[in-house]
Amino acid sequence: MKKLIYIPLALAALIFAASCQNEPDSTVEPAEDYGDFVISASFETPQSTKTSVDENGKVLWSDGDAFALITESTRDKFTLTSGAKTGSAEFTGTLTGAAPYYALYPYSEDSRIEDGAIKFKLPQTQIINTVGTFSQNSSPALASVADPWSPIQFKNLCGILEMNLCGSSVKVSVIELIDNSGQQLWGDCSVALDGKQGTDEQTMTVSGGSSCLKLEMPKAISLLASTPKSFCAVVPAGAFRNGFSARLYNSKGELVSVISTPNTQAKVSRSMFSSMTKYKITANISEPADTLARGYYKDAFMDGGVSLTGRTTLPAVTGLLGWSLEYLATSDQDIQDEIIIGDADDSNGALLYPDGEPRFRMIYVNGGQSNNHGKSLGAEGRNRIVTFVKNGGGYVGTCAGALIASKGYDSYSTTSEYLNIWPGHVYHTGMSDTYTDHTIMSGSPLLKYYNFGGDMQIDSVYHNGGCYMSENDYTPPTGTEILMRYKNANTKSEGKVSCWAYKPNAKEGRRVLIGSHPEGVTSGERRELFAAMARYATDGNGIAQAKATLSNGTERVMNKTLANYAPIGDGQYHFFLLKVPAGAKDITVELKSEYEGNLYLTMRKNGSAWLTEADFFAVNNGKTKSLHFDTLEEGTWSVGVHCPDKPTATLTNGRYLYSGNTEPVQGVEYSIKASWK
Repeated sequence: MKKLIYIPLALAALIFAASCQNEPDSTVEPAEDYGDFVISASFETPQSTKTSVDENGKVLWSDGDAFALITESTRDKFTLTSGAKTGSAEFTGTLTGAAPYYALYPYSEDSRIEDGAIKFKLPQTQIINTVGTFSQNSSPALASVADPWSPIQFKNLCGILEMNLCGSSVKVSVIELIDNSGQQLWGDCSVALDGKQGTDEQTMTVSGGSSCLKLEMPKAISLLASTPKSFCAVVPAGAFRNGFSARLYNSKGELVSVISTPNTQAKVSRSMFSSMTKYKITANISEPADTLARGYYKDAFMDGGVSLTGRTTLPAVTGLLGWSLEYLATSDQDIQDEIIIGDADDSNGALLYPDGEPRFRMIYVNGGQSNNHGKSLGAEGRNRIVTFVKNGGGYVGTCAGALIASKGYDSYSTTSEYLNIWPGHVYHTGMSDTYTDHTIMSGSPLLKYYNFGGDMQIDSVYHNGGCYMSENDYTPPTGTEILMRYKNANTKSEGKVSCWAYKPNAKEGRRVLIGSHPEGVTSGERRELFAAMARYATDGNGIAQAKATLSNGTERVMNKTLANYAPIGDGQYHFFLLKVPAGAKDITVELKSEYEGNLYLTMRKNGSAWLTEADFFAVNNGKTKSLHFDTLEEGTWSVGVHCPDKPTATLTNGRYLYSGNTEPVQGVEYSIKASWK
């Protein structure tokens, strides 16, 4: 037994019994058509899910196994006819062509000899039905056949990586395994027939493929707390010379955890079983499928501060949508200032990350007294909310929350205490403590989410001194959408715009405003109305902007108050651009920080480098993360830095207090550097 010790993984490599193969005998006469022909075959190593190993390590065939017997002009299929569950089985097929023959397992219609090489496909997806076994028909083996009348023994072209995973309350349905060097490993495969095939000196190349392998479990596999379960992947020889990474998903397609080893020695060899030491998985990742929901601390923040209703529940948000929520429900000016503006522990305020980006997907502002609340916020507090929306956060306002979002009310003057994030005017309806109906406009985007009974109307929504949008005496700001109008209201408000939205450009967040109060309803169409408003607001969140383009060899330090040089916050992403020139070699991207928690490094060629979709990532422990490539595809790459760590939030006297890992709330400093030759 030979052992290879790698850091941080210990990979115990078991070399299986191998028999030397004779080269084809050129003196063998051309074969005639023998009709049904029987060939006896055995394996050098374990091969597939349906091929098992007995307690003595002997390989056993199984029903359904087949191989191709190939010459330069023929390909014949030989299927197992006897010997299932034994180490040597008989295969029957039609023997045509002439020596030299090559037997390739498993059989495939695209296998062939071309340009002095045997060619076939390595599947990018492998199905794991039982832990500890391999995917059927995924591990290719080759035999040189000089004499088809004599038993043949297949020699493996690939190796096996066995991941031994454990973890409490973790169920795994998919594992994505990524080669950190970017080497194409699964795709169109070519093995030179130069006498070295099936040896450690074989020449095997893969093209038109991927550096990512997907292991799929048709039935989710539950990990155990301390006893590991093994997941086996067929891996081409030479893989993982720069280490590997893995993403684990549950049956809902949700990312639950990640693994990363940057070890430059962790290379898999031909016909070797490389086994990870036990690796404990923690369900420490929660990245939504919706890209617009990624990179935030939580989903929604509710403002029920000074002079507003101190609401503590949002049934549509936490119940119907299942979103996470924090809120401010206090009339205490000091507490409001600490939460909205900031304090010694969080100078950014609860709404913003250190770079001014929104920390929540959406802010909801309650009903109440808009003027007085605007005054209580002060210029600095109002600026926090304006910055939140201008930098991409969604805004939903009902009644006073709609009024304060506007430029002013009941006249063309500007109200200095208002946010002016919808630069138009509103008018008071003159209706108080009553209910009114709303007609949904044809083509309203609210209908994307619910049909509201199919009658284009929502009845009996509570109304208490709210507003309508002015549209007759001036032109609404460009980017304004009319969503609903009042119906069965008073003379002043009948037919007026009751609900509208505004998004001026791609970077800013969408504002969705209504003069009435659907926010407290616990069921029915009115609850669906508020949920639709929240969804439409967050579907309009601004797209994350790249901080900078990384220059060759220049370290960028993120430790300033300037937005593009600011530290990273809890749950946040920072993105950078990397323009790889043609012919670039020895490419390294390095992330450094003194932070003791988790910072992740990600890269992606097409699209933002979210952890879920990154082509490459490094999530190993330690203060330095790096990715190294001999070459990379020319063009612009997205480089991401992600801080997955979040504090524990505890509701205390109407406000949320943070404990646990609170360092990312203030921001984590780091540096990022890319270099190449």
